Amino acid sequence: MEEQNAFAAALQRMFGRPKANRILYLALALGLAIVLVIARYPHGAQPSRPPTKWTEAQIASAVANVRAGRKLTPKQWPNNSRVAVCISFDVDNETLSLSHGENAPGALSVGEFGATTGLRRVLDLLDRHNISASFYIPAVSAMLHPEMIQDIVKRNRHEIGVHGWIHENAPVLDNGAEEERLLLQSIDYLTKAVGKRPVGFRAPSWAFSQHTIGLIRKADFLYDSSLMAMDEPYELVASGQPTGIVELPVDWALDDVPYFALGGALPSPDLVFKVYQDEFDLAYREGTMFMLTLHPHIIGRRSRIEHLDKLIAYMKSKPGVWFATAEQIAKYVKEANF
Repeated sequence: MEEQNAFAAALQRMFGRPKANRILYLALALGLAIVLVIARYPHGAQPSRPPTKWTEAQIASAVANVRAGRKLTPKQWPNNSRVAVCISFDVDNETLSLSHGENAPGALSVGEFGATTGLRRVLDLLDRHNISASFYIPAVSAMLHPEMIQDIVKRNRHEIGVHGWIHENAPVLDNGAEEERLLLQSIDYLTKAVGKRPVGFRAPSWAFSQHTIGLIRKADFLYDSSLMAMDEPYELVASGQPTGIVELPVDWALDDVPYFALGGALPSPDLVFKVYQDEFDLAYREGTMFMLTLHPHIIGRRSRIEHLDKLIAYMKSKPGVWFATAEQIAKYVKEANF
């Protein structure tokens, strides 16, 4: 948090808030925010020798753990729709602090807002538009706020997926056995809380370890939604072998954290939602998929939920838009391709 606040202050000193500088300001903010996230959540162990000295075999081995396989976008979406839209929410709440050993009341309250206020606003908005969404919930978040599960489930149209135990960072866990223990705990807890075994997995911080792909295959997940090798559905390949797991990819440009989690220093949400709209427009023209990742404790703030309302209304104004859960999309593309 200190590094984020320092960055926000530096941007203000450098550029101020004149309108002409807003796009540059936003681009720098997004880029540096991603750097901060990657620095905080390393995605793998450091090599024992510098990559400049790797052989071809070592380079191939370094990238082989999880790769993009074949594209799975179907020739036609249901009901002759032109694009599949999944609005997804990572319901992290206090686990973002707790996973780093932080239990100061101020820090926890930032996440708690997601349960007390943000999620309600999100669910009310989805009700008004009568659309489905996918919610990825760390088990500890559900444990702290069991009413959230019931509020989501009673709508009878949303999906709940696995998002770790306490938003743990898989690459820095002690070993694969510890990662598996937490994954199985998460599946068991959410299965009991929801009354249905989740079929979708989204890694906390979107961070895979070298063990993750094997563990989610072993757990028999239908799909993953953590990686970024394409911006349409594709099959995951592990060590050169097709896995049968559908990847519904995410992207930092379609996440609210890089834009809004910097102490409020960024400009109006107008620019952020213009990015989202542009991403949707091209997905619509290409006939693929639009996956938006949001967080109730972030998007649920007053100035942001109103913009999400406008974005959904804009997408609904286009003919042939299929709003679906990630589970529905994954099942459809799997039936069309396997």
